[in-house]
Amino acid sequence: MKTGILSQLSPFNQLVFSLLLTLSSVLIIFFIAVLLAIPLFHVNLFINITLLSDYSNPVNIAMLKYLQIIQSFGLFIFPPLLAGYFFENNCLSFVRLNKSSTGIIYLITFALMFAALPLINWMVTVNEMMKLPVSLKGMEEWMQAAEQEAAKLTAVFLNVKSPGGFLVNMLMIAILPAIGEELMFRGLIQRLLKDWLKNIHVAVFISALLFAAMHLQFYGFLPRMALGVLFGYLFYWTGTLWVPIFAHFVNNAAAVIVSYMSQTGTIKGNYENFGSTENAGYLIASLAVGGILLFLIYRFRYLKLYR
Repeated sequence: MKTGILSQLSPFNQLVFSLLLTLSSVLIIFFIAVLLAIPLFHVNLFINITLLSDYSNPVNIAMLKYLQIIQSFGLFIFPPLLAGYFFENNCLSFVRLNKSSTGIIYLITFALMFAALPLINWMVTVNEMMKLPVSLKGMEEWMQAAEQEAAKLTAVFLNVKSPGGFLVNMLMIAILPAIGEELMFRGLIQRLLKDWLKNIHVAVFISALLFAAMHLQFYGFLPRMALGVLFGYLFYWTGTLWVPIFAHFVNNAAAVIVSYMSQTGTIKGNYENFGSTENAGYLIASLAVGGILLFLIYRFRYLKLYR
């Protein structure tokens, strides 16, 4: 087994190093991105950072998408791969990207993500009903304002009708987050937490908690936490990061595709209502079918279907 130059660090110290590495990567990459924005968009964010909150200018929207894409690399993709080099001298092996699974597992995972949609959307509804005590009214108002701003930005990003805009959104919202967030929260954090705490289940839930908190969308915390737990166990059971990456991609890509089809008039409705239902029977079916598909993935680990 190859060892990296920091392989002798304890798992806790590796976590601390990973945090410092991530902060350094974000600062450096963001600084370079802002510098490049000057010739690319003719905007100097060092002088006027408030332009990032102006959604009425198409140039600002393009710049925000550019920064979002760059952020995926600086915050989520580069740090886990660099950590893999420092800890194991092998980026892909450390985060379990060096092996895959069989087609049947990806097929079951695809079906699982769609079967779970009604249940996940029900969690959104439950989460939105959350009320804080009167003593925390100020915090609740801040949370609601942050949620509204995030929803507004998401709506602006998804408001595209051209094939080129659709492809950019697939890259920005589906492909890069699926790869980057799984690299960070499952490939790096979950692994190091497991090594440190010696308990995979605690590691799965803590990494899922951090994954949900990272989005800073408090009224979507519960469904994201559930998805984080799901992705964590898919990673643990299959031993490859490609399966949770695929599941994450399917979840995000569905929203992008439905939104684009709605914007172009191909279908009616919007991505927020896709898969939603108030029918208790559908919710029970979602739980049952999703549970069966998840159990199949769990059982297949013993049938050596993984490569």
